[in-house]
Amino acid sequence: MKSNVIQMLSSVALAASLLFIPNLAKDLGASDSEIGMIGAAYGLAVFTSSYIFGRAADFYDRKLVIRLGLLFSTFAVFLQALADPFFVVPLLSSPLLLALARGLVGFSLGMFPPALIAHVYESRSSLGRFSGFGALGWSIGTFTAGLIGFYWGVFIFSSGCLSLAFLLSLGLPDVEKVKLRVPFFPKTLLKKNWRVYLPFLLRHSGANCVWIIYPLYIESLGGDKLWTGVIYAVNTVTQFAMMQFVDRFEGKTLLTIGLAFSSITFVTISLAQSFLQLIPAQIILGSSWSCLYVGSLVYLMKHNVEKSTSSGILGSLISLSMVIGSLMGGGLSSLFGFRATMYVAAGLTLLGFFFFKLSNRKAP
Repeated sequence: MKSNVIQMLSSVALAASLLFIPNLAKDLGASDSEIGMIGAAYGLAVFTSSYIFGRAADFYDRKLVIRLGLLFSTFAVFLQALADPFFVVPLLSSPLLLALARGLVGFSLGMFPPALIAHVYESRSSLGRFSGFGALGWSIGTFTAGLIGFYWGVFIFSSGCLSLAFLLSLGLPDVEKVKLRVPFFPKTLLKKNWRVYLPFLLRHSGANCVWIIYPLYIESLGGDKLWTGVIYAVNTVTQFAMMQFVDRFEGKTLLTIGLAFSSITFVTISLAQSFLQLIPAQIILGSSWSCLYVGSLVYLMKHNVEKSTSSGILGSLISLSMVIGSLMGGGLSSLFGFRATMYVAAGLTLLGFFFFKLSNRKAP
């Protein structure tokens, strides 16, 4: 249960501190392309950290990796408040400072999830329920961020949640594990799991094209910060409900459903004429992501002995997709507008779906 609560608290912090980054960047004078670069800085940092510490957790003490990650994240998330001109001297605030702060946050937040996922699996706990608590945390985080409404307050709230998660991590039980020596570049793992990794990367790159400008899209449809939080919360509440039971199905089945319905989601989002019309799309989105994410974890945990490394690679791919998607989304929205970005996201996801179906015809 402690692992689930740690997952929830860290997700609260991640979601709350992430939600209004595009709005803060815009207030600091950043262009859409620069907003994409800020998102890419965060994604690149998580990409690096997830792989390094996921690999380390297969050899060193996983609980130590979890605690260090939570402790560093507590301070890194708090430092984001320095980018808010209403918290410090306005001259110190700039898009560059925000990009640096997001990079530090990304590196810290990437340290502990692979180790925590492996700890949960080896504790014989439900990965679906564990993931569901993460979705619940996103719901609480986005909704609370919308209620708080001012940037530095959101960052301090997020830092407080991470500090509570760190304190809880001090009481995590011991779990027996085999120490593994994993090569720095695990080409065997990549070759073994590429049927999952590549479609996941394509889908999530498309998704991040959308998410990097999504709060601004909601605003353009008439939604304020509170409604932005509510709309995000609909997605994550749906995830929490779905993730309680989806892990009873086969990983390949869940991946197929997740990829197919994700493409439908992005088209649906593009058709909205009012921010309220985004709510049904959020329900489809929450359901499709639940299937995709839990299905990926179930597949990787079942087929790999190197559980932290394989899930760490998945975390790195999520982050790499942030880099790719953020840069693409910032550029596309700047040149062609919000809706064109949604169509690109749908196209990338469909490509991932067809690739997954073709590559898994004869796969075990």
